[in-house]
Amino acid sequence: MILRQLSRTALCGAVATLGLAGLAGTASAQATVRTFYSQETFTFVDTSICNGMTGTGTNTVTDSGRFVDNGQTIAFHGLEAQTYRVDYPDGSYVISTTPTHFEGVSTMRGQFEFTAAQQDRGTLYAADGTVIGTVSVFTLTHTTWRDLNGNGQPDPGEFTATVDQFRVTCP
Repeated sequence: MILRQLSRTALCGAVATLGLAGLAGTASAQATVRTFYSQETFTFVDTSICNGMTGTGTNTVTDSGRFVDNGQTIAFHGLEAQTYRVDYPDGSYVISTTPTHFEGVSTMRGQFEFTAAQQDRGTLYAADGTVIGTVSVFTLTHTTWRDLNGNGQPDPGEFTATVDQFRVTCP
C-alpha cells in the first residue's frame, strides 16, 4: 500500500516555513487567502501486506487546498488524492484511489499542528481480471511540535504530541 506520510509532513513544513517568512512584516495586515495545487506521477516498488509479493506500481498524486495567513497564524487544509496500480509477478494487480484529508496550523511563536486521515480502498484482481477482494488501509496521523531551533521543520526533540494509527484489511 502506498503511504505518503513523508510528503504530508514535508508539505506541512513547507507551508509553515513560507508562512513564517510572510509573517515577519504583516502583523497588522489583512488576512491573505491562497490556494495550492500540485500533481506528480511516479513509479515505485511495493511489497504487499496482503499477498507478500513485491510488485511495481504507478501512482498519480494530486495535492490541492488553501491556506489563510492572518499575520499571527497560518491555517491550511486540503486533499491529497492518489490513484495507483500495482502489478505483481503472478499477474495479479491492485487498483486504488486514496483520498487523504489534511489540515494544520502554525503560529508566529513556532507552534505547529498537523492532522491527516487516509482511507484507501483498493480492489485486488487475479491475473485473469476476476476480483479477488477489497484491500483497505486506514491511517490517522496527528502531530504537534514546537520549532525550538527556528528552521520550520519538525526535528527530534521538538514533538509534543504524536498519534499514528494504521489498519489494513485483506481479502
